[in-house]
Amino acid sequence: MRSCFVLVMFFFVFTAMGGGVPWSRYSIIDSPTAHTLHHTQICAGAGFAVYSVEDSSGTAATEFSLGTFLEAGIFNRAQIGATYISKGGISGTARVMLMRETIRSPGIAFGCENITGEKNYEAYTRNDSLYDYGRSQNFSIYGVVTKDFSYLLSLPVCVSLGFGTGRFVQESGSGDAGENPIPGLFGSLMFRPSRASEVVVEWDGRDLNIGATYGIASGVFLQLALAEVEQHFRSDDVRDPTDPGQAPKVVLAVNATLGPLFQRTELNPRERLRFTGNDEALEAIRREREEARRRIEELERSIR
Repeated sequence: MRSCFVLVMFFFVFTAMGGGVPWSRYSIIDSPTAHTLHHTQICAGAGFAVYSVEDSSGTAATEFSLGTFLEAGIFNRAQIGATYISKGGISGTARVMLMRETIRSPGIAFGCENITGEKNYEAYTRNDSLYDYGRSQNFSIYGVVTKDFSYLLSLPVCVSLGFGTGRFVQESGSGDAGENPIPGLFGSLMFRPSRASEVVVEWDGRDLNIGATYGIASGVFLQLALAEVEQHFRSDDVRDPTDPGQAPKVVLAVNATLGPLFQRTELNPRERLRFTGNDEALEAIRREREEARRRIEELERSIR
């Protein structure tokens, strides 16, 4: 029954129409983290959004948008992939882990999104032409720091903070609500109520997004989000109702991770894991991490 539900969800998402949306990349919602896929591990996903815009006559219409991605891990240190956002077409993505996260130290990564020759690589259309944000959206470079506090402080919380160019930069007069005090700054806060679920609040550099993820099968996750939340609090006198970039959106997404496919490597017991259905293996890793932390504390006490 669960397998049938997963297949139905994938069919529903991939047959949607329109432009790109959050979760059209390997990300929290629409912002990256310092984590990468394992070597030869593959992740594929798609996001489907619903939003309302008005035409020139003032008539409101419901629009649909789709974004999909496929990414693969390389040597446990990097990953590459591609994104498809309909009218915007296909672009590339790349991420390299500079420093791996440990119990006490954060992970650091650098990457690039929207690797394409199309300057105005944007998800949504306006007046039957590619939506012109004004600032070039291609080759958006970023750096990000991520720390999971599950083992250090026994808090099921993961925090990311980063800085980027291009699509991460809020532009004055673009219709983005609020003012980012540091243009290009983005961040996210993830809370895990259980092994199978995550709740996320993020600022992607231009918009506020709130979402949740739930594991519906091994390696398969269903995601739901409210994107561009700040647009809900803007009146029509300020917000342009004909602009899809200023419309709050409800987003439904699915992603699945497969592998590692080749050259399976031993697991680093201090490495952050995404929760899976293998409770026995997770418990063994948890015990190893607790023992490692105890030894670190003993060494620190002996040095003092």
